[in-house]
Amino acid sequence: MSTWTIAGARHAGITVSDLDRSLEFYCELLGLELLWRRLYEEPEIMRIVGVPEATGLEIAMLRVPGSGSELEVELIEYRGCERHSGSSRPCDYGTGHFCVYVTGIDALWEELRARGVSFRSDGPVEMSAGANAGGKSLYALDPDGYIFELHQRPAW
Repeated sequence: MSTWTIAGARHAGITVSDLDRSLEFYCELLGLELLWRRLYEEPEIMRIVGVPEATGLEIAMLRVPGSGSELEVELIEYRGCERHSGSSRPCDYGTGHFCVYVTGIDALWEELRARGVSFRSDGPVEMSAGANAGGKSLYALDPDGYIFELHQRPAW
């Protein structure tokens, strides 16, 4: 018998190139709530992430409206170390995304597109089968190319 269990969700993390720019996207444009922001320079943080040459990690913790407080989104900007884009296609392993529920996905797509947001498809796509049949989804790209899925539930 195992002596451990997973006891709950904590957060999903996204490494960003410019925290201010990403906060503009996630908070001001999409409406996520900023819970806190802090520059971490403690040595144990660099040990946890396994990047000893980093001089700091500036972190902002966000909450998705309507999601309670169990799962949060952590934005991390590394300082003092060489960095490279991790942006890739959704089919490339090691890639990730997270998804939020939305209403009015067609209008949201139009507004975000008008404000310069890029997408993987040419608009919301209606699903024809499975548990989400009748719902619509859309992969948006944040300023660094990270995939942020918008999903409108089916109208039952």
